[in-house]
Amino acid sequence: MTARTGGRDCTYCPEPGADTCVRTQQDEAGSRHIYAHRKCADERGVIPLYVFTDEPKPIRR
Repeated sequence: MTARTGGRDCTYCPEPGADTCVRTQQDEAGSRHIYAHRKCADERGVIPLYVFTDEPKPIRR
């Protein structure tokens, strides 16, 4: 699997291209997603909620 390198900012470092969502925040306007690089999250012991990938998940039949 390859991680997407979109324009998501990492909450733990100044580098762009965060590839995981580490939490969501609820507010009046809707939920806000907080992103991080997998390495940055791992270094802080943060378990990602989900990881962005470029490969589709196989369909089970």
